[in-house]
Amino acid sequence: MSNIYEIIDSLDLKEEANKLQIYLIKNPKEEEKLLLALKSTYKTKEDKRSLMKDFLNTIPEEHQGQKFVEPEVTEFWKQLSNAKIISTLPKNCKTDEINNLKKYVTVEDDYIYLKVGVTVDSNGTLYHNGVTTNLELPLKLMNTLKLVLPENVYFLGQKQKYGSMVFIRKCYLALIELIEEKRHGPNDPAYSGCTITGTPGIGKTFLALFLFYYIRNKYPDATIIWRADKVICYRFSPEGKVDLGDRHKFHNALHDHSNFYLVDAQVLEEQKAYMLHFTSPKSERFNEAVKSQGFTTYFMPIWDQEEIFTLWFEAFKDKKDSNGQEFVFQIVKNLLSKWGPIPRSVLAKWNDETYQNQYSGLVAKVDLEKCIDSINNEGMPKGDSISEKIVHLDMHSGFTSMTYRFATNELASRLIDEYENKTRNSIRNFIVCGRDFPETASFRGHLFEDYSHRKLSKGGSFKVRCLKENDDSDIIKITEKIIIERKNNFYTTLEDIRKDFYNRPRSKSNISIDSFVYEDDNALVLYQITISTNHGIKVQGLREIRNSLGSHKAIYLYFAVPSMIFKNYPFQDYQTVGGKKMKKLPKWTNNITQYALEIDMDGSAQYKRYADSVESSTKRSKHDNSD
Repeated sequence: MSNIYEIIDSLDLKEEANKLQIYLIKNPKEEEKLLLALKSTYKTKEDKRSLMKDFLNTIPEEHQGQKFVEPEVTEFWKQLSNAKIISTLPKNCKTDEINNLKKYVTVEDDYIYLKVGVTVDSNGTLYHNGVTTNLELPLKLMNTLKLVLPENVYFLGQKQKYGSMVFIRKCYLALIELIEEKRHGPNDPAYSGCTITGTPGIGKTFLALFLFYYIRNKYPDATIIWRADKVICYRFSPEGKVDLGDRHKFHNALHDHSNFYLVDAQVLEEQKAYMLHFTSPKSERFNEAVKSQGFTTYFMPIWDQEEIFTLWFEAFKDKKDSNGQEFVFQIVKNLLSKWGPIPRSVLAKWNDETYQNQYSGLVAKVDLEKCIDSINNEGMPKGDSISEKIVHLDMHSGFTSMTYRFATNELASRLIDEYENKTRNSIRNFIVCGRDFPETASFRGHLFEDYSHRKLSKGGSFKVRCLKENDDSDIIKITEKIIIERKNNFYTTLEDIRKDFYNRPRSKSNISIDSFVYEDDNALVLYQITISTNHGIKVQGLREIRNSLGSHKAIYLYFAVPSMIFKNYPFQDYQTVGGKKMKKLPKWTNNITQYALEIDMDGSAQYKRYADSVESSTKRSKHDNSD
């Protein structure tokens, strides 16, 4: 027999059907009783209609649930195809940059609008009806892209919660490109769907809202089932109709692979429709559906500071709190120094005193040793530290792996100082002694980063190797580099940098570097600290810092690495935002010279044995690959 919702749909009960379905969704035991009664006694359609009406009359009015889909939701769906992708026109934008694009964009009131049929990828390339135009949006326009609904229309009909604008992060575009690439055939990792997870508070739901627009335009015949509630779903049909009910009501749509099932912050159950699951890293939401073949997990990166600043400027800068205090830029910088670049903490909750006052208490609770000891087999620390506040998920290139890191560099440094003062042990020993516990590797990698910053700012003599592309030579040339001691300068924006200091961002603000200094010969020295031999360089990040810091005679990029990988550390590829090797490099990259710089960790016999084994393994791998 069909399920109870299909029976109700077949009885032509009109508005009464919706009342029944909503009530049964919220009262599953009543659903079982009603279905049992239908099986045992009622045979004809008229008998069933009579039973349903009698049953409905027994339900108190206050429990009959919502009577219809909110008109604001239906209006959102009908108007979604009229949404516009726009970008703020910078005052310093060159006229010829815009003139080259006029076939595909319009300019109006200091905004650039993409014309109908025009889309853009994560590298800025414009497409018209799916065909490349071989033109690119300037980076300054890519940085302010947003999706805007028509006037008085709001995402999912919710003005207060979602508003009418979605800031289009470049990682949204790169993630969608990756998903499309990995879902072509049954053997592809994302053929049936994927979970998109990451640090709470970074806006995974807003990626889902952008996907509504993407699916509506790319797959106009597809139905979208949206579930952000334990039981209630919305069905968005191609012809513009919206229905509400339990997922069982939408059985047919969910069993069609050409449709899409979007689940936000709920447990996902397996369906044939393409599954897109948006959730924070809570294991209870990862059930059997995510373990099936053709279903994978991707990690959304935290925001960078420029994205936070852009969103503040576009959507928050004119806001005031209840006392009339304006949300000025200095407040944004202060909150960034506490929480790191998390829009919920820095922007959405900027005037929530209760939320903001949690910070001191959370930091006071964090004990470095206990935090490391609490890490489970998946590498996730237990307790409140992970709840978007103290610990963030740091996505690696390609969206397929991540590590955990403290929210800001200042916080990590503070916790390390407390550890060394309390235990009278160097953090180096703490890092080295944990080599046999792989589940803590990501945190120890972050601690290695802070340890390296301390060494580099203190200065001294360091071993370095110049890295060259396609260098198969067995001769390793090692030289010495003398680094002068410099005081730390933690900065929030590049306006805060100081020329004679060791400059470190308060949070991970640039995807290509961890710190930098100016040298006397008009050279810019960049440091990237890593424990991985595969650490591609994002050209976008280099471009941003190059544009901000001005031209230099030379740029030296040092990969600060532990001793065990120093001798065999390879030249690193220049990559796109999505982690792919760039085919055509900007000319200014010719001024960059790559080096490996050794951070000496040889503090124990245990470490030396470990380093020797890694070095031997690396050499064997290199020899095997050359055969």
